[in-house]
Amino acid sequence: MTTPFTSVPRLAGATLLGLFALGASFPVQAQSPSAGAVDGAVRAIDEDYHAKLHVLERDRLDRLQRLAAERQPKEAAAVYEQIFRLAIANNLFVDAEPAADAAIKTGSPSATTRALAQMVKLIAECDRGAYDQSLTDLKTILSKTDKAEAGDAPKVDLAADEVIQICDAYYQRLVQAGRFDVARKAFQLAVDHAQRPAVKDFLNSRLTRLKLIGEPAAPIQGVDLDGKPFRLDDVKGKTVLVVFWATWCLPNAAETEWLQHAYETYHPRGLEIVGVNLDLMQEDAPKLESLLPNIRRFVFDYNVRWPTLVNGPADGDVAKTYGVTEIPANVLIGRDGKVAAIDLTRKNFESTVARLVGK
Repeated sequence: MTTPFTSVPRLAGATLLGLFALGASFPVQAQSPSAGAVDGAVRAIDEDYHAKLHVLERDRLDRLQRLAAERQPKEAAAVYEQIFRLAIANNLFVDAEPAADAAIKTGSPSATTRALAQMVKLIAECDRGAYDQSLTDLKTILSKTDKAEAGDAPKVDLAADEVIQICDAYYQRLVQAGRFDVARKAFQLAVDHAQRPAVKDFLNSRLTRLKLIGEPAAPIQGVDLDGKPFRLDDVKGKTVLVVFWATWCLPNAAETEWLQHAYETYHPRGLEIVGVNLDLMQEDAPKLESLLPNIRRFVFDYNVRWPTLVNGPADGDVAKTYGVTEIPANVLIGRDGKVAAIDLTRKNFESTVARLVGK
C-alpha cells in the first residue's frame, strides 16, 4: 500500500501487519542525528513482532475456515466474509484461497461474500504466479458484475477504500513480477468498468504509470541540494533509478538503507540514482526554505550519495511528469533511455537492475 503525498495516510480497515506487508508508509517526526541506527533497531523489533503476528493471523484464518465449513449457508457467509476481510487487511490471500474456493463453489447467499471471495482468489492466483489466469478471471468477474447491475441483483457492500486496497494489492503483485502486459490490460478493463470516482481515479493513476513502460523517459533537470545542476541527458547511456521520497515517509528510510548497498554494487557497472524529494508537495507545506534543513538532515543521516532534487511546480514537477501521486515510488530507466520498470521493491530490484546494467 502506498500513501498519497498530499494527505495523511488513512489506516481504517487495515491492520498494521497488512500495512507493513504491503509496504504502507507512515508519517514520522524529523530525523535525529542517530536516526539511521535507531530506525534499523526499531525495524528489527517490528519485523520480529510482525513475523509472530503473521503466524497468529494464519492460525486464526485456519480456525475460521473450519468453523465456516460446519455452519449453514447464511451463517457460513458471515464467517467467510470475516475471513476475506482479514485476508485482505493482513495480506494473506493464499491462506484464504481455500475458503474463497468453498464460497464460490457453494454459491454463498451473500453478494458481498461472493465478491470478496472472487477478489481474494484473484490476488491469490498472482501469489501462485498464475498472472494470465488472474486476467481471465478478472474478465469473468467484470462480466458477471455488468449482468448483475443490469438486473435486480443484491447490492455488494464494499467501501471504495476496500476496493482500492484490493486493486493496489493486485497492482503490486503484477508490477513486482514484471507482468506489465497483464497489468495494463487488467487496469484498463477495471477503469472501463469502474463507477465510483475515487476508485476510477486510483485505477487511472496506476494505468498512467503503467503506460510509461517502454516509452522514452521524460526529461528531468534541476539543481541538487549542493547547488549542482542535474540533467537526465547527462547520464544518457546508463541505467538510472529515479526515487521519489519524503522525509516523513518511514519506508523511504528503510528503502534508502538497502539502496545504499545496491548503489555500491551496481554504480561501478553503470547504475545512477537520482532522488526527487516531495516534501514541498504536501498540503499546506511551508516554503522551501523551511523544508530544506529537514531534507538536508535526512540526506546526511542516511549518507545519501546520489543527487537529490526537490520537486517543484511547473517544469520542476517531476512527480507529475512521471504520474507519481503516492509514495514510495520509483522509475527505472534503461540504457536506451526508455522506462524499463516502475515501483521496484527490495524483492525484485536486484534481479531487474542486474539484467539492465549487464555484466
